[in-house]
Amino acid sequence: MNIFIIFTIPLSTILHRSHGFQVIQPQNRTVNPDGSASISCEHTADVSSVEDVRLNAVSATNRASLLCQKGRTDCKNIAMLRENPQKWLFILLNIGPEAMAVTYQCEFTVKQDYLDLTRTGTTATELLPSRKEAACLNQPSPSSPPPSPPSLETFWIAIGLLALMFLYSCVITSFYIRVRCSNDEAGNSTYVEMRKAPRPRNPPL
Repeated sequence: MNIFIIFTIPLSTILHRSHGFQVIQPQNRTVNPDGSASISCEHTADVSSVEDVRLNAVSATNRASLLCQKGRTDCKNIAMLRENPQKWLFILLNIGPEAMAVTYQCEFTVKQDYLDLTRTGTTATELLPSRKEAACLNQPSPSSPPPSPPSLETFWIAIGLLALMFLYSCVITSFYIRVRCSNDEAGNSTYVEMRKAPRPRNPPL
């Protein structure tokens, strides 16, 4: 019994190492100013080719959906390039708010010892806004500038208007005084004319 356990543990370890591989992908990628970003997917399996390569979108609820796959030519806004048997590159185009709201997971399927083995990246890649956009978001909104003092031209215009109003009031006042005086003189002359005494008559001879 002990001999069986001793031989079984190393054998299972050897089989696990021969059939195990890892998927390596970046933790985050910064979006370029033109709205594109690239995600590299790499595996450590000792094979000369892969059976399948996928890029999945992972939502906030950890729900994965296929975006692009090896052999497909209808991937929406995604270009797929093979750099070498171990490394593939996905180029995301026209990145919008929906694409920024999810993370991206690499997935490889390789054939080892006539077995298809599938592995995914342990950490999904997160997209970060471009540096220019991040600077605009972090920049505090400028406070409203203080009101500028009145200019010299405005000051002199106000003085001119005040002087014109003063002159106008003086003309109106003088005209009113002249009319009032004329009315008073006309009234006094009539009154004197009405109070004239009659001429004395000649005494009779």
